[in-house]
Amino acid sequence: MAAPSTVPDSSMPQLFQAADAASLEGQRSYVGGIRRRLLYLVIAAVSGVVTWRVGSGHLDVLGLVGMVAFVGAIIEESSLWRRRPDKAWYDGRAVAESAKTLAWKYSVGGLPFPIGIAANEAERGLIDKLDELKAQFSALELSPVAAPQISDWMSGQRSNSLNERRKTYLEERLLDQQRWYAMKARYNKQRSNHWRFALFVLEFSGAVASLITAVVKTELMLGPALAMIAGAAIAWIETKQHDSLARAYSAACTDLANAEAKLKMADSEELWCREVDDAEEAISREHVVWLATRHRL
Repeated sequence: MAAPSTVPDSSMPQLFQAADAASLEGQRSYVGGIRRRLLYLVIAAVSGVVTWRVGSGHLDVLGLVGMVAFVGAIIEESSLWRRRPDKAWYDGRAVAESAKTLAWKYSVGGLPFPIGIAANEAERGLIDKLDELKAQFSALELSPVAAPQISDWMSGQRSNSLNERRKTYLEERLLDQQRWYAMKARYNKQRSNHWRFALFVLEFSGAVASLITAVVKTELMLGPALAMIAGAAIAWIETKQHDSLARAYSAACTDLANAEAKLKMADSEELWCREVDDAEEAISREHVVWLATRHRL
């Protein structure tokens, strides 16, 4: 979910880097576990379509395959329940994006770090905010990352003129984020359409298979197997949340376009710091929507 930026991650606070790494690891573990569990269930369903007996005819090999697949699914589910990588994913993403927002506000002089306050006061305020954020998610196990909370890039940006900070913020934060949202909105819309078409094919095939089973004497039980595959596809779609993400990203693009227009008109430090705060609020709204959809799963 994290949007890439032309500003390297090494320029962001240590808390961002540690939480980002923890979130990415949690995401890989959670999505991989869900994928494997659903694959095991599909294998178990398909193996029950026919029987394959060997020896004296008492041992059904495919039945054993189904049993092993179910055991694999149980192991994956138990592992996900015990480790909760989804929580590390969501909480890590929340901490990382919040830390990035604070870093940008500090770097370009947005509230609550306007350029007019003393340098040590701004630094202390940023560190306090990062500490509060870390305490709010105290259960999150952060990845070990050696980096400063206030990078040279952040300090250098803060010392620039208003026009220089405006140029940096518009190009490397706002427009970069907007382009990423637009790309991901299109991607998720396409993936949603592809998966819905696949579901239609599976459900139609299941209806045909069930009709054949009803009118023709056969030992093939394709209907239940196709139903299981369709159920696995639905569970995967719910995990990926393509529809809700496409809507959230599209709305974020509009919000950021409005924020861009206002930022370009900000001709004083007082107005600028408020508009930066509003722009970061618009970016944060997308993060809130994303977290809300994930915690419904």
